[in-house]
Amino acid sequence: MEEISLQEILELLSENWKMIIIVITLFMVLATVFTIFFINKEYSSSTTLIVGKPEGYTSSVSDTANELRINQQLVGTYSEIAKSKSVMSEVNSGLGLDMSDSALSKMVSVSTVNETELIQITVTSKDPVLAATIANKTAAVFMTNISELMKINNLQVVDIAEVNKTPVSPNVKLNIAIALLLGLVVSVFIIFIRETLNTTIKTVDELKKLIEDIPLVAIIPETSELDTNGGK
Repeated sequence: MEEISLQEILELLSENWKMIIIVITLFMVLATVFTIFFINKEYSSSTTLIVGKPEGYTSSVSDTANELRINQQLVGTYSEIAKSKSVMSEVNSGLGLDMSDSALSKMVSVSTVNETELIQITVTSKDPVLAATIANKTAAVFMTNISELMKINNLQVVDIAEVNKTPVSPNVKLNIAIALLLGLVVSVFIIFIRETLNTTIKTVDELKKLIEDIPLVAIIPETSELDTNGGK
């Protein structure tokens, strides 16, 4: 296969710039339409809880550092309990949701803020109101379960989940950017495939390259040479 120089590649792309623009624009328009009209929007709401001192408990200043360390350790344990089967089942039945416990569990995520006593429960749903409702219900059931299991009331709600009507997905800008790159790749691929399949001779240099390896059979003299030799 004949090698192609960088200059030839740039010239080829320059000659076909209109097609590149058209293909990229087409991909971006299709991505925008598909994202806006055919992909379901999802919304998320979060509630934040803090692991603190039990109700009615008092401590000296010297105990504060130790309590903080213990609470941070409890955060990891509590986070696992927040998504336990028992909590998800109680939330599901309490709200009368038309879904399985496993489906509900996939909607709920529990995270901790590094080196803090904060626990964040986030719910993602196609319904923004339902997302907030599930988040707050999960927090309430979770706190009750901790109280019963650990025999201690050391969880408090910092922020309740509110209805967020701004979708978290799909990401329109990201999809358009991906479409732009994909359109560029496809258009360049089409140009090179078309150029590879094109056997048309465009320049004298291409003609010379084509015939340079063909064996010489005869030489046709110029007209001036024939006249000099008497037409022989």
